[in-house]
Amino acid sequence: MGAFHLWITPSNPPGFHRDEVALSLNAHTLSTTLRDEEGAFLPLFLRSYDDYKSPLYPYLLAGVFLVTGPEGQAARAFSAVLVLAAVLLLGLLARRLTGSWVVGVLAAVLGGATPWLFELGRIAIEATTQPLLVVLVLLVLERASRLGRFDVRHGVVAGVLLMLLTYAYTGSRLLGPLLAVALAVYAGGAGRRRLLVSAWATFALGLVPMGVYALRHPGALTSRYEATTIARDGLSGVDLVLQAAGNWFRDIDPWHWATAGDPAPYIHASGYGAFLAGVMALSLVGAGLVLIRRRDDPWWRYVLTATLLVPVPAALTVDRYNAIRLATLPVFLLVLAIPALDLLVRSMSRSWLARGVAALAAVAVVLQLVQFLDAYRARGPGRTALFDAGVPALLDAPLARGETIYVDFDDRGAHSQARWRAVVAGVPLERVIVLPDGGTPPAGATVLTLFQECDFACEEIARWEGYRLSRAAGPPATS
Repeated sequence: MGAFHLWITPSNPPGFHRDEVALSLNAHTLSTTLRDEEGAFLPLFLRSYDDYKSPLYPYLLAGVFLVTGPEGQAARAFSAVLVLAAVLLLGLLARRLTGSWVVGVLAAVLGGATPWLFELGRIAIEATTQPLLVVLVLLVLERASRLGRFDVRHGVVAGVLLMLLTYAYTGSRLLGPLLAVALAVYAGGAGRRRLLVSAWATFALGLVPMGVYALRHPGALTSRYEATTIARDGLSGVDLVLQAAGNWFRDIDPWHWATAGDPAPYIHASGYGAFLAGVMALSLVGAGLVLIRRRDDPWWRYVLTATLLVPVPAALTVDRYNAIRLATLPVFLLVLAIPALDLLVRSMSRSWLARGVAALAAVAVVLQLVQFLDAYRARGPGRTALFDAGVPALLDAPLARGETIYVDFDDRGAHSQARWRAVVAGVPLERVIVLPDGGTPPAGATVLTLFQECDFACEEIARWEGYRLSRAAGPPATS
């Protein structure tokens, strides 16, 4: 399973997406100068494409680049390690919940075979930190329950983890507080209030820097939400609530995830289920077992509550079945499968029916896994346009010749790609120059644009998809 998750190939996904470039570029500049690509010293949030990236992933990746150097495959390998760690800890959680190493190993194997999590670990984005953080939260709360120690120490650790989750990804800025509030169903009793109060206090203290940042940079932390919210079309009041509720039901639809996935090919290459149908059946049965047998268990109440809350941030946006905004959902579905998996394993020794069900589930999982691997290998490499796979062919030769690349002042996508290719080529970032508003490059200069034409006289040298490499012809063109 470790080799499976650490299987990194530059052809699948091909290229390096603009979001991956932005995060990796900032990680590199942080690792070398303690500044982001804009020159801000140890920023709390990192401006990118008129959005503000969350800090956890790029700062961690900066530590990786100190060892490996700036390399796209190293960034993707780091994401794979994060997801693999979540899967292995999920197996440990299953072992602690059931007392069975067999169940623990099976839970880890099923988690590792989940296409959704595997695909998440193929790209270098912030959301890859989320599965690991939520598994760690569940492990801390499980330990407190198992030992009967609902003390300040467990509360502080839980609060820190939920705070880190809030700083992990744009959608987590709402998810983190929701999961923190949900602690009330876990630690609401008199004997557990120390854990609850200490967790909430730690969490609130950790959000103070975010609050200060939001006051000093109005709109910075909500810019992405404002661009994607369902409220942007004028919805409000009851209509907004009803739309969000409908989106929630669509996003959590088990049939969709068992037979399809994210319609955008950024994560999902299409042609297979993002979550194995056999495991989804175990999740649904497990949820039923929790409701019937363990609804009085505070830990399982928290799991159920958290599972219902996870789709809320995504439901407030216009995109449905977004695998990145719902990156923690497969973790909770796998956790809910544990009671059913435990019951099945314990029943196999005395029931032919249980053995038959187990055999049927195993066959279904293997067949769907084979289908996933076949479709992923066949269709994944074809996502060249989405992952900007042709950019190196445009830029590497001019950079190797010592040319300076000029980019328009507001062409942030071209700016990040040009700077990243310079970093990978080992040439100074000064060789990528961002023109001032209305500025023009010198005659004969090499210019990169993305989805736009030159604002000055220029001659096209090469083009790939929306990227255009041109040669400046002289002074500004006149109408």
